Amino acid sequence: MHPLSSILRDRSEPLPPLPTDEDPRLPRMEGIRCVVFDIYGTLIVSGSGDIGITDASQKESALRTILADLNFPELPAERSITDRFTELILTSHAESKKEGILYPEVEVRELWKELLNEFHPDSETTPEKIESLAIAYELATNPVWPMPGAAEILATLRELSLPLGIVSNAQFYTPLLFEAFFDADLQQLGFDPALSFFSYEHRRGKPGTWLYEQLRDALATRGIAPEETLYVGNDALKDIHAAATIGFKTALFAGDLRSLRWRKNEPNLIPPNAILTDLRQISQIVA
Repeated sequence: MHPLSSILRDRSEPLPPLPTDEDPRLPRMEGIRCVVFDIYGTLIVSGSGDIGITDASQKESALRTILADLNFPELPAERSITDRFTELILTSHAESKKEGILYPEVEVRELWKELLNEFHPDSETTPEKIESLAIAYELATNPVWPMPGAAEILATLRELSLPLGIVSNAQFYTPLLFEAFFDADLQQLGFDPALSFFSYEHRRGKPGTWLYEQLRDALATRGIAPEETLYVGNDALKDIHAAATIGFKTALFAGDLRSLRWRKNEPNLIPPNAILTDLRQISQIVA
């Protein structure tokens, strides 16, 4: 097991999903040849409902505690570290938008290094310490746990020999969650690296359609059409509408009140083909 996966598992506690009042809608879908998943709020319970969202009142104290625990030099008390980190994210986004990227993504390791070097330019910040900091801060602000039924449905889909993929807003630690919680890496769980697209690797995120377009093109090399692909996610805009725009069949996962996003104030969203309240229901709609 990757050392960082051990950290993720050791610092995580059971986090059951909160029930919703949604009723499942499970139409039989003939001809599905590939199933693709979102991660946060879908395969993984997310305490904040998504990646990178947290209570502002808790961020500063949590970060300072983590820095002290990891033996980083003490940072000035009169400045907000988390505010500065947010500024770096916004600056990175603005620079990417100038290059024409409508929905940019950052690589948090780069921003943590920039932040620490700004406060203490002479201190040594090894890649290992940066990664430990990033993971500890993420777990403090966004606790995670495997979604009930995730392991079972992945096993079922493997038995059906269906290719599996991922399109997710993510960071470097996101793939490590599977090794931490399922005792297997993504490939062992059935995910095809060529069909897996993480926002941090491409510096582009959802609800932009770029990642979905890359998935469509990768599937085309295998002779799999968008309408033969089922995409499963918890957000009606970022997941369902964006994937449906490219032509994928979609299933909205409505199994956790924290992460369910109907986006009812967003006009003209393409509705999901199916609604799931349990991930294992996928086996009822995939022929």
